[in-house]
Parts: sequence; C-alpha cells; structure tokens
Amino acid sequence: MSDELFPKARSAEILGELSAWTSVADVMAAARILEERTVPGDQPENLLLMPLEHTEPAFEQIFVVLLGYLMDGYVVPSQKVAVCRALDPQITEATETALQALRFRPTVLVGRIHAMHDKRAFFIQDQPAAIELIRAPLNCLMGLYLDKYEYTKSLCDMVAEAEEKTGGRPTIFHRPYADACLPSFIEAACFYSLGLEVGTRFASPGLANIDNAYRAVNVQTLPPVDPAVLGAAIQDGQRMLDALR
Repeated sequence: MSDELFPKARSAEILGELSAWTSVADVMAAARILEERTVPGDQPENLLLMPLEHTEPAFEQIFVVLLGYLMDGYVVPSQKVAVCRALDPQITEATETALQALRFRPTVLVGRIHAMHDKRAFFIQDQPAAIELIRAPLNCLMGLYLDKYEYTKSLCDMVAEAEEKTGGRPTIFHRPYADACLPSFIEAACFYSLGLEVGTRFASPGLANIDNAYRAVNVQTLPPVDPAVLGAAIQDGQRMLDALR
C-alpha cells in the first residue's frame, strides 16, 4: 500500500474504529477469562476461523493488509471496561489494567476447513481473552470488506470487458461522497489494490477543493485529508443548511 495515500498511523487509527464493536458482554467475558473464573456459557478459545468467500489471491492479500492496520489500531474501549467493573465488582483493578494494556497480536495462517468442503480460511490464533474481544470487530471488518471488494471487483471486470471490446480502458476512480471514514477507507484500499485510481479529478496532490454540490458538501482531496479543509467544508455545509431555514 502507498504510504502517501495510506499513512500507517492514520490507517491504524481508522481501522481502530472497529474497537467500538467490542461489546460490554465481550469485555466482561474477557475479564473472567483473565481471572480464571469463567461461568457456563463462556467459551475461551485461542483460535478464530474466518472463511474466505473469494478464491482470488487479491481477496486474501487485501484483507491481510487491513488486518495489519487493525492489529495496530485496536484497543479495548476504556468506557466499556469501566461499565464492566461497575456491573461486576469481582473484576479487579489489576484486570482492568490488563484489559487496557491488551493488544491484538495474533499468529495468522491460511489453511482449509475440511468441514466446509476444504474452503480456504484464515486461522487467527491469540490468547483467549484477545480472541473474545476481537471476534465482533473482525466479523464487522470482514462484512464491510466483502461488500467493498465485490463492488470494486465488479468495476474491474467492467474495465477488462470494455478493453477487450473496444481496446480502451475507462478510468474509474474512488471518490467517496458522504460515506463514513471507515467504509470509505476500506473501499479506497480495494480500489488501490485492484488497480483502479484513488483520488479525484478535481484536486491534485497537495491541493484540495470543496465542491458545493446539490445534496452535500464534498471534500475532494487526496489522502491524508487536511483537517482544515474538513473544517471549512463543515462551515460551508452549515451555511447551506442555515439558508434553507
């Protein structure tokens, strides 16, 4: 991935948004696992299987990149740890500290699941508490990624078909309008990895432009996005809303 378009620290921060998918119940279960006082219903596991829905090497490779960013960005939500301690007084201060310090540092292998007709899958191994915490964020990531990959792949197939029929390749580039940052980032990663363009026809590297469109104020710039540009767009959008009142 391009360090210019996908700076590592910012990429980790964006994928770290998936931390919010760790529920209070997940944190409580992880605390019990750490304290070795599991209850019926707890199922400590050190392995998580994630089947691959597509056989193309690119599908696997892009997910590995996204997984790496998640590894760097994931933290246990501190507010949920605090709620857990309020709900379960047995959770000690030492466990709270351990949860806050816990990071997702798995061993990742690719293999086949015999029970699923030898379907390829990621075998993600980590300590049981980490697996408990990361399960929902990983499932969310895979769901978002699958949607964005399939959309981008369909565009790539269209470009290939056009080239075969006409000898020319239409230019398709990633231009998010009002998507949230996380799905936009995942889609941009798919565009970049599958050979489509990431950027805009209305801005060049180092420059930015604000498009006062009919339905939205669109910030058109190459990542990483300048916060000042976003601030100006927000103010512009507010003025548009005020004018409608």
